[in-house]
Amino acid sequence: MHHLHTVYSTLNNPPSTSALIIGYIFLVLFVIFCITMYLGIGKTWKVTLRGGQRVNSFLVVIPPVVIFSLFYLNTVKLKIDVYEHDKTLLNSNSKELKIVEGTVKDYNTEAKDGHGNEEFTVKGVLFHYSHFEEGRSGYNKTYWYGGIIRQNLYVKITYYDDGDRNAILKLETE
Repeated sequence: MHHLHTVYSTLNNPPSTSALIIGYIFLVLFVIFCITMYLGIGKTWKVTLRGGQRVNSFLVVIPPVVIFSLFYLNTVKLKIDVYEHDKTLLNSNSKELKIVEGTVKDYNTEAKDGHGNEEFTVKGVLFHYSHFEEGRSGYNKTYWYGGIIRQNLYVKITYYDDGDRNAILKLETE
């Protein structure tokens, strides 16, 4: 009989919704600041573009900051959505959810430079992930970043098919 304990559960890693709220507040305040400066004392502050055109410096700054902020906010929102999906799935009796228990075989670690995937099988079920998979479901800690998966380790894995891989939602080991 194996005495297992949970070393990873997607439920233990909720993303921060405050980062999303603070991001939106920053974006709105920044745009208001730029418009206020454009209409007030900043009216005369001009920047010359490559083509020789002179424009207000505050109008030049708004597009890149807004674009960067929207990309950042979309990434945070994606993490929240993925977490909510995984939380709902783990707390349900969905047929999507599968469990495999056994010994880790065919273990290959991610390359030391962080490129590629770490992969292994348990009872013929293939798992692979990369430390750099942001915004995806499941466990992704590779050996080089503190991961605990090793050859011949006894594990119990709760997972689901995420389209191109089996996403590990809960990992239990000895």
